[in-house]
Amino acid sequence: MNRQKIDRSICHYKLGKVSEKSTLIDLDSFDALLPMAIDCLAEEQCKGLVIEFLCPAKGPDYRSVSEQVAAWQVFQDRLDSIGRRIARIRCCGKPIVAIIHADCSSWALSLASLADYILLKDAALKLGFPESKFGLFPGLGASINLMMRMGSEQALPVLTSGKLYSPQEAKKIGLIDALFTEDKDAIDLAKAWISTCSLPQRSLEGNGNGLASGYHANLLSLVNRQLPGNLAVVQIFQDVQNESLTFAYEIEAEAYRTVWQKEEPLAMLRLQYYAVQEAIQNAKQVKAPAMQKIAVIGAGMMGAGIAFEAAKAGLQVFLKDVNTAAAEKGKAHAEKLCSKLISLGKMEEAQQADLLKRIMPTENYADFDGVDLIIEAVFEDKTLKHQVIADSMGFLTDKGIFASNTTSLPITDLAKGAMDPKQFIGIHFFSPVDRMPLVEIIQGKETSQETVDKALSFVSRLGKTPIVVQDGPAFFTSRIFFNYLLEGISMILEGIPLEQVEDAARLGGFAVGPLAVLDEITLDLMLHVYKQLPSLHASQKRALKYLEKLIAQGRSGRKSGQGFYDYPADGGKKLYWQDPKIKLSKNIPTTDILKNRLLHVVALDSYRCLADGILKQPIDGDLGAVFGLGYPALHGGVFGHIDHIGINQFTKDCKSFASYGEQWEIPKSLKQLAKQDFKFYTGLHGNWNSL
Repeated sequence: MNRQKIDRSICHYKLGKVSEKSTLIDLDSFDALLPMAIDCLAEEQCKGLVIEFLCPAKGPDYRSVSEQVAAWQVFQDRLDSIGRRIARIRCCGKPIVAIIHADCSSWALSLASLADYILLKDAALKLGFPESKFGLFPGLGASINLMMRMGSEQALPVLTSGKLYSPQEAKKIGLIDALFTEDKDAIDLAKAWISTCSLPQRSLEGNGNGLASGYHANLLSLVNRQLPGNLAVVQIFQDVQNESLTFAYEIEAEAYRTVWQKEEPLAMLRLQYYAVQEAIQNAKQVKAPAMQKIAVIGAGMMGAGIAFEAAKAGLQVFLKDVNTAAAEKGKAHAEKLCSKLISLGKMEEAQQADLLKRIMPTENYADFDGVDLIIEAVFEDKTLKHQVIADSMGFLTDKGIFASNTTSLPITDLAKGAMDPKQFIGIHFFSPVDRMPLVEIIQGKETSQETVDKALSFVSRLGKTPIVVQDGPAFFTSRIFFNYLLEGISMILEGIPLEQVEDAARLGGFAVGPLAVLDEITLDLMLHVYKQLPSLHASQKRALKYLEKLIAQGRSGRKSGQGFYDYPADGGKKLYWQDPKIKLSKNIPTTDILKNRLLHVVALDSYRCLADGILKQPIDGDLGAVFGLGYPALHGGVFGHIDHIGINQFTKDCKSFASYGEQWEIPKSLKQLAKQDFKFYTGLHGNWNSL
């Protein structure tokens, strides 16, 4: 940070250098800049202040902030001090300009929001408050500044959505005031505005509009009320009405500290920020030869999606099906995905042409000769997969690897048909491949570490988030997914109305209820998976028999027009269906109990996977559950859920559910951990290794 004069009357502070990759804006930055700005603006000859962001500027290291919050009084004092200084600057009556040349987010944008006039480069950069996605809110003056700049309703999504805005979007909504193209012009534009400006009349009523009766409730209806930061912003908007600026910033500072002390932001940061970053970075650091050519067997939605992602990453892809026409259909799906990206402005037509050139449809294995990786994505049938493996694996290079995109078939069993089991692995993509970030890598009993590393390198090249799990029936994500579906079926068989089951799932944080999911994937597929598993306990057998009964009645899911729901032929809204042969229970559990059953059953089986060595670390299970299954992220995933409930209460709940089936059997090791009142996490840090 350095200061210089412009025309002797305008103070100019530069943050970062053009050549720097990024600048970290932390509390020390505020402590350093704000006093200097106050002194500068107090000088009689000073006509204005310019703060220039030269390189990408972002917010703090969240781990560092969480440690500072622990010393809450010191943290609060710092926030209050910053707020008082911001209030002094806002009340000085002299114009302030922010010039932003590059990406600007989090606390950096909070600092920029102090300005009366914000100039932004019109290049393809982004600005916003991504921390809002993790249950936080920006703080450090941002909520007050943007409320005065934009008004409450317009500022709300900027502060709570986590969206990153393009320059044009930011200008349109009033987040910034003007755009510039050439860096050299920015200072002249700032000088011109300072010399001619009349400071905007902004108030704590949101540009003078005020908050009408009931408006607080209206604002609440516009945000996700599960996130503490969202609630805090709406409360701040209400509490600062007609208050002094100094007191308004104090209100914001207290709310900011309080939100940081909540469980949810730390849990979401731990999982969705740090765990994702670590998984991606670990995969990038793996030393493995770069792949050039791969082959995908099966050109259905899954295989075509894998081919698209690989070609987008620059790989040459052979896409095989039983005949060329079927393979061409898979390539057409890739073309459709490209067209969608073009319509969204995320791909150029020239890029589409290059990508499609890299996908070569074929019906002949001989075209694979010399590929580094073969991925089979054929129907979930052990006999078929063994045949495909035997027919194709010989076309790999000597150092090549073979991957099965199986949902549930054990990798070790499939590898028995491989030429060399050490080169065989599971790479489980999720549908739709182009939108789902997670990839589950499954290591069979004979899979070499070299093969795992090559799989990680491949997944990293696709820009996906990998987890590595050990082999077992249905591995991890599919296994816990089946338990979620099983519990939904079990509830129906107990006489609980479909509507209450699905409502409990949604209230628990699942995007889709278990029975709606079953209809989407088709009951036939679920039945097929059950029949592929090596053994079933009594609850699973009951579910299997019931699925067989529904399929025999023609109720196999959405595709047949009826399943657990009825689907009108005219495409209207699906309708709840209640099996007339199942008598409704006279003792239907509360919604909270139903919700906990759906959440707990997934968390309990995740723990079994951890105890059995399927998972190496709890955080892998949290990543897999949230990004693969859609398990609620609010408390940090499956193990975060156990911590949230408390391990003692969790085991008591599971014991109380024992009559509902074998899925509720509690491992002895979990009971031992409950006696120790063990927590899987403390804040942003895991505790599993301490065992």
